[in-house]
Amino acid sequence: MANCPKCGEHLRLIDWKQKCPHCGVNLILYDRQERLMQEADVAEVQHYHFQKKIDRLKTAFIGSKPAIARIFTSLLPVGALFLPVWKLTAPEGFAQLSGNVTVINVYNALRECDLGALMKLSPQLTAGVFSLALSVVLVLLHFILLTLACSPKAKPRGVALNVLLLLTSLLPAAAPFLLPKGGAFTGTAGIGAYLYLGLMIVNAAVDLWVLWHPVEIVHKQCYVGGIPIEEYFEMEKTMTREAIRAEQYRRLQERYNEKQAAFEAAEREKEAHANG
Repeated sequence: MANCPKCGEHLRLIDWKQKCPHCGVNLILYDRQERLMQEADVAEVQHYHFQKKIDRLKTAFIGSKPAIARIFTSLLPVGALFLPVWKLTAPEGFAQLSGNVTVINVYNALRECDLGALMKLSPQLTAGVFSLALSVVLVLLHFILLTLACSPKAKPRGVALNVLLLLTSLLPAAAPFLLPKGGAFTGTAGIGAYLYLGLMIVNAAVDLWVLWHPVEIVHKQCYVGGIPIEEYFEMEKTMTREAIRAEQYRRLQERYNEKQAAFEAAEREKEAHANG
């Protein structure tokens, strides 16, 4: 059990009534205003830390025109994969990889085809298939990680992701040229592979430009009991809790008086227009 907030005596399990059996104070109502203010302080500090994350997220996505453009350049490459990536002639049992092959055919091939047999017949095409699948996963991961584009490790993470994206988009375009003549699979790269690689280069250029020209994060001003939170943190280092609380009440009263004066002025203006 807890202790009495006034006298500090320990409360037993049988001390279930509202009043302290030692000093008689009402345990529920005693110092209620101060406890509510303490809870409000904690809530406002927590809100401040959450607001900082929201501000970073907003800046990462819409902090500048290039950042907004990056949203589109990050997703546009996926659209190219719905165009023919390869034009292949495949042996029996690999119908999904025959003719004009798009990302949908690649997905179906990963589900339905014998990948072990595909590896034996054409390790080059197998590498292209898995590289394309990995590239799509990286595109989605890259888009999700844009939410952390204003974090301290954004640059190294962005460089690593863009290098991987460029490599995994280059291999699908190169895979048909690596197929041996007279092999089980023959064909050429389609317009989708070239367009995908080109859009990925554009995406990397825009992304790296934004990373090396970051926008300053503007944080929304937060308050703790009417005191700007930066000032509140400094006051905690040098002032007692009682002094801080007195300053909070003073500033809250000032804000209330300002709002009350503005309200009364607006009401007088309405009356003047009505009488006028």
